[in-house]
Amino acid sequence: MVQFDFAKMNLKQIFITFAFSFIFWMCSNNEPTAELLEAFGTPPVVNKITSQEFLEQGEAIFEDGEDIEKTVSSERIFYVQKPVYAEIKNGKLRIFNAMACHFKEVNLWLTMPEMRDTLLLMKFEEIPGFYELNMDSPLKMGEKIYSSKSGQPIRTNNFALLAPSQFELHLECKDSVFNMLKSIKMKTKVQMGKYGHGNWGLMTPNAARYYATSVINMAVMFSSDIFRDSLINYQGSIHGNDGATEIDREALLKAILNKNKLLFGVVTGPGIAGLGGGESLGVREEEMPGFFYQNRVNISCNWILHVWIHEFGHALGYGHSSSLCYGSVPDKIVPNVYRYMMKNKMLPYIINPFKHYNDYNPDNHNTDKSNTEL
Repeated sequence: MVQFDFAKMNLKQIFITFAFSFIFWMCSNNEPTAELLEAFGTPPVVNKITSQEFLEQGEAIFEDGEDIEKTVSSERIFYVQKPVYAEIKNGKLRIFNAMACHFKEVNLWLTMPEMRDTLLLMKFEEIPGFYELNMDSPLKMGEKIYSSKSGQPIRTNNFALLAPSQFELHLECKDSVFNMLKSIKMKTKVQMGKYGHGNWGLMTPNAARYYATSVINMAVMFSSDIFRDSLINYQGSIHGNDGATEIDREALLKAILNKNKLLFGVVTGPGIAGLGGGESLGVREEEMPGFFYQNRVNISCNWILHVWIHEFGHALGYGHSSSLCYGSVPDKIVPNVYRYMMKNKMLPYIINPFKHYNDYNPDNHNTDKSNTEL
């Protein structure tokens, strides 16, 4: 019988082994026959973590009352195209969920460049929203039998010796919101900034939750064919910093999708609606509920979208004379596309996910924006 003993192999030998010597239990209907079970031993046993075990072993993130250093920690960084992810480092498995969504029946899979199949490492009954879990790695020393994507069990040896660069992990779930994340083409890295000087207030867990949710909605929107078509085919002017020269719209879309990083902050101070430039982007915390419907009744997103896009325009290098800060993009293209996608349930968050804010009323906020600076 051929086994995979990584303790006695170099990287090249490992790849050759996977390329030519993987042993599959071939069986009809993806079930091992009695003869195969007798010949190769017990069938795979997949480790399943219950909802309660996840809660007990994990930790809530962006939770009211948490230390600000946790909120702004590099451990809380995520990419908009992968706000829910798994990683194995130093013998530990980390599951991180920066979504305000609970995902049920989630599978964790492993694949390698030379592997002809994908191994099922673990099952999670539920991954709660805004939560992370750190536990011992499911990759074990000694012999281990894994289930695979093809349904053909695979026997390995000393899988724990694999370096993180030698394999990839991915989570799989049938949830519609989870699968909506696959459409994201935007590559931006997101972090909450501490700030706390000038017109920048200190980051709060509430603001962090709103940034984490709103940026995913924006990423799905920016990645959509609807946004692309609206931007490319817009009949009016989309001009640059000189107020006249038209922007290459394909290049603009590419710049949006390839924005490297956003460091979010909370904007304070009288008459200041938002701040932005470089990696920084901030809006007033009290305006953030406007990104979402409140109790399926009210959505007042035009102003918050204008501010967000205005500051994002600064982060892309555009000034006040451009259409990224005033005019077509923040006032027409983005609000029209965002509202359309909200109405047709094409964004991850439609209703405000934070129920205690669903009594939000825009009439309680300043609706006269004429003297507000951006």
